[in-house]
Amino acid sequence: MPKKELLIQGGTVVTVDPELGDLPDADVLIRDGKIAAVGRHLTAGSDTRVIDARGRLVIPGLVDTHRHVWQGAIFGYAPQLSSLGYGPAILAGVSPKYTAEDVYAGTLWGALQALDAGITTIADWAHNLQSAEYADANLRGLQESGIRGYFLYGGPGPAGDDPNPSHPADARRMRDEHFPHGVNGRLRLGMGLRGPCFTTMERTIEDFAFARELGLPISIHAGLAGTSDTILAMKRHNLLGADVNFAHGNQMSDEEFDLVAASQGTISITPSTDMLMQFSTFPATGRAIERGVRAGFGVDTVCSAGTDLFSEMRLALAAERSRANADALSRGEAVDKVDLHQRDMLRLATIDGAKVWNLEDETGSITPGKQADIAVIDMRSPHLDGHGDAIAKLVLGAGPADVETVIVGGDLVKANGKLVGAHVDAARELIRKTRARFTI
Repeated sequence: MPKKELLIQGGTVVTVDPELGDLPDADVLIRDGKIAAVGRHLTAGSDTRVIDARGRLVIPGLVDTHRHVWQGAIFGYAPQLSSLGYGPAILAGVSPKYTAEDVYAGTLWGALQALDAGITTIADWAHNLQSAEYADANLRGLQESGIRGYFLYGGPGPAGDDPNPSHPADARRMRDEHFPHGVNGRLRLGMGLRGPCFTTMERTIEDFAFARELGLPISIHAGLAGTSDTILAMKRHNLLGADVNFAHGNQMSDEEFDLVAASQGTISITPSTDMLMQFSTFPATGRAIERGVRAGFGVDTVCSAGTDLFSEMRLALAAERSRANADALSRGEAVDKVDLHQRDMLRLATIDGAKVWNLEDETGSITPGKQADIAVIDMRSPHLDGHGDAIAKLVLGAGPADVETVIVGGDLVKANGKLVGAHVDAARELIRKTRARFTI
């Protein structure tokens, strides 16, 4: 069935398209799930649904490049854990107690958390997959939410006598059964591998070979406090490549950043968990940008951080300005300028995030022909209604409650400040059942 035509009318359209730029008092026409036109005074048909965007900012849907979505039900569960405490408390504590139905409920709710915050694309690093049933449940949660993105097939933590188990062979079934043509609805399949930080190099080599045999992109955690030389070790074993995404990257040396850039690998920057959980002193933001590494933001784990990318943009901006000027400040010198701009943050949260997962031809900017993944931000509240630059106000002040409308592939998933659909209340009841089984 053809989708209803939508016209977003009269907003300030921040396209993040280098040719279109920002368009005050402009419209976005959506037809058949795609952006049909962007401009002023676009005409609406008799059956077109008009969305009033006056006093609003119309931006591309945000892109979260790294999140463990199954944890949606336990948001705020472990806010004072360091990275060392996370494994025992969550991966070895909570995770094994989850049923497949808990994984489904948490993933559905976690994806809805993202959509509520204007995130229309997500890379789900799914690492509570204790069996094929769990993998199917996780995928079902993503599908039913309506979000776009990647299901990154991870695995459970070590169990039994083998501290370094091989990656679940069920990933092959998942590919053949659910992704025989590469795409399943709005979702694609990838691999979340343990990598050298969390298993042996011998096992890493085997896991990489398995992923590449299946033709799937790879994501690993790397550059964390307490780990070193990950990238150098991967280079020695010819594992680097454009198909590898590195989550975090904080502790990488300059040489390692250069190797990632040369191999055309990508980095997912997760400022809140990087700093709150002591993965490192500063996120990788500036060092990745300086080397032209494809990079985007991610929330990572909502157990210890927030659920939105507005917070990540703000923290990344503050942390990078602090890092860049730390030497001068340590000498007691004042600095005359700060270089990183608010627009750099929005770019990382949209088109650059799409590039991390090779989705830039599909989403990440408001460009005619792309999928209609759009967020409309109400800028009329006192904390956002000021004389300054619209993007600065968005990055420095906005939050999920300011996201009035969210559209994914032409479908309204949030309208008038509320998520749309009976599945929202159903998901809330399911996660309450999960929570009732744990001591929060």
